Amino acid sequence: MNSIPETGRPFALLNYETFAFWAYTAGVATTAFGPIAHYIGWTFALASLIYGKLRYNASLSVKLGSGSKRIMIFLVLFLIWSMFAHIPYVDSFYVWGKGASIPLEFLTGLYLAMRLINNSERRNIFGLAVVAINVVFCFDVMFRPYFFVLGWNSSLDNGNAVALYSVLTMPIFFCYAFWYYKNNILIKYILSMTSVLFIIFSFSSGGWITAIAEMGIFTFYAVVSGKVRFKSIILLTLTTVLVFYALISVFDNGPFESFKRELNQIMSVNDVDVLTNHRIDTWRASIYMTQQHPFAGSGWATFEKTFTQQKGNMTGILHQQWAEPIPHPHNMFLSILYAGGLPSLLFFVAAFVLSIKTAWLGLKRAVVSNNIPWHLICFILLVSQAIYGTNGDVFAARRDIAVIFWACWGLLLAIPNHAELSDKEDNIEDPALC
Repeated sequence: MNSIPETGRPFALLNYETFAFWAYTAGVATTAFGPIAHYIGWTFALASLIYGKLRYNASLSVKLGSGSKRIMIFLVLFLIWSMFAHIPYVDSFYVWGKGASIPLEFLTGLYLAMRLINNSERRNIFGLAVVAINVVFCFDVMFRPYFFVLGWNSSLDNGNAVALYSVLTMPIFFCYAFWYYKNNILIKYILSMTSVLFIIFSFSSGGWITAIAEMGIFTFYAVVSGKVRFKSIILLTLTTVLVFYALISVFDNGPFESFKRELNQIMSVNDVDVLTNHRIDTWRASIYMTQQHPFAGSGWATFEKTFTQQKGNMTGILHQQWAEPIPHPHNMFLSILYAGGLPSLLFFVAAFVLSIKTAWLGLKRAVVSNNIPWHLICFILLVSQAIYGTNGDVFAARRDIAVIFWACWGLLLAIPNHAELSDKEDNIEDPALC
């Protein structure tokens, strides 16, 4: 990386590289406010990097380890196939472009994270920004059904979107609570309790199941590494229950009724329709529609129209009357399969599994360190999306909160493989950030 030499100017260190990092970090950290936040941040970050290339011949490329390179090969193949293979079957350039922008945004987010969040100090600053902004904003989101505060980003009025938002922030909140703020009891418990309340108040059984898996993974590694004791778990549990009980009283039992509804859904193992909140019909319809173009796919922006066209042919599959067309399959894997066909799904799953392996291989060393365990954060996030992806779709949230997931995935791929690079290389900080 080429850097600008200091010339004595007051803002000499605020160069294109530093500006791009802060623009990207601010965009991702505030993305829950609405899509305009990260679009502005991404635009400034890309423009700044291009300026660095044109003015100082700075490199736009990213240095990756061999494992991360393999993952990126699969993701680039996923991008190319899901963007172009279905072109013969789309109605217009507009429809194609609208859908193709989804995987393109995904890879753009990964690239910016790999390029800009490329050392330990930047990872720490990025995480702090995400925690500081979202731990405040989540209170506006979780209590929206009961009283109005800000109301920014109406897409987060939906419980499923809140569930995804909460499971994406949970591992970041918890790891910063018990690693970064390990000696600050007040902040530690406020962060962790807020995260738990956030997922509870989503009142989404799919989100709850995912969060339980997240908490299980975190607790195991945090206890093994000595960062969490069982008395802390008991204290956090009791405090959360008491606060939730108090909130139920304040909100006239509205949350308690929602809580019972979701518990009833989770326990309805003998009724698949209730257990899946009637999504099993949506999944069957998705599989049926995928059969039209199983190899090339039908495109990212055509699902709702295809559903409307094929609804009459699916009377034996759909057991309920849909008031409106279904906008997406409510399943990440079926969404990719429908949009890009079987090759696209295979490319994505290969990259996904290899990324989980990469995060897992770095866990043992990461959790015993006093540094933020980004391998643990990313491992939890990837596993959580494998679970949540069976009944939800992070790509459906690409306008806002999915950006947090893209950033952490790209961040993971940029962490040096310690079998190939020394600790010293990873700890050399960019002077432009100091």
